[in-house]
Amino acid sequence: MHTKALVTGATTVLILAAATGCSSSGGSGSSGSGGGTAAGKSITFVAGKTGDPFYITMKCGAQAEAQKLGVKFTATGSVDWSVPEQVSSVSSVTAYHPSGVLISPVDPNSLEGPIRTMESNGTKVAIVDTTLTDPSIGVTHISSNNLQGGEKAADTMAALVDDTGEVVVLTPDLTTTTTNARIQGFKQELAAKFPGIKIDDVRQVGDTAQGAASAVSDELAAHPALVGIFTTNSQTGEGVGTGLKDAGKQGKIKVVSFDAGPQQVAALQSGAVDALISQDPYGIGQQAVEQLVASLTGKPVTSTIQTDLVSITRDNVSSPSVARFLYKTDCGS
Repeated sequence: MHTKALVTGATTVLILAAATGCSSSGGSGSSGSGGGTAAGKSITFVAGKTGDPFYITMKCGAQAEAQKLGVKFTATGSVDWSVPEQVSSVSSVTAYHPSGVLISPVDPNSLEGPIRTMESNGTKVAIVDTTLTDPSIGVTHISSNNLQGGEKAADTMAALVDDTGEVVVLTPDLTTTTTNARIQGFKQELAAKFPGIKIDDVRQVGDTAQGAASAVSDELAAHPALVGIFTTNSQTGEGVGTGLKDAGKQGKIKVVSFDAGPQQVAALQSGAVDALISQDPYGIGQQAVEQLVASLTGKPVTSTIQTDLVSITRDNVSSPSVARFLYKTDCGS
């Protein structure tokens, strides 16, 4: 079965789930240019980081859509946000020739060659969440509107700090396309609407909570007038809460963080952070599978899709309208 094939030859690959009970009940189909059926097709999700609730939620959306459309589904990816790990995953997936793959590239350049090879072997590819430098790779490209997300973060921060003061940005790196777009949107919105807010620093802290926590004390020492911190992903957000608590500044420095996994929501409710800019990973997974099946069955495909984001605060976190933006740790919750 596909799960075993994914493990062979790639010890760093972790299978998130083979969609047991979610496959079509046999039969063979042809993708034919005139429009075929989805029966017998298989789709694999290659996550950027398998244990992250964002990617778990995306997997859940993709799995549900695959079940709905009658295609077989498996999922794999990197345990860490790592180019070597993901290249190994892609090579293993390419070897067993799935009909379609949705993948979140961990680097815009390093994954181009492996994904292009996958495409040349006949697999249809959906690029999700992050992007590649070469936009011609992939039949569809689906992600959050991260520029808009950065703008929402700026608007939310401005409301929290009364439109004035010094802030810093903490980010895992300056190569990931999604976080770079969030930073760009944050900067642009502050410059356009909130001239009283100054960005003192944009700091790379690595994709760990520990890196962000240790950076907080440095930023507080360097910028004693600091009033706010914007963190561009879930790991940095988790670390900032810890760093501020250790410094005795929790609640005094306003924190706006990306993503809304269970830990982020708990941090919001406890006061460790003040707002979350949440994406719709479930919807990204659903739409990626929908577009891949369209491509496989000769139907029209939408080449670029951007999904909504929402600002979550303690005032609206329990609202039914926000529920779909809260991430999962498994597909049963």
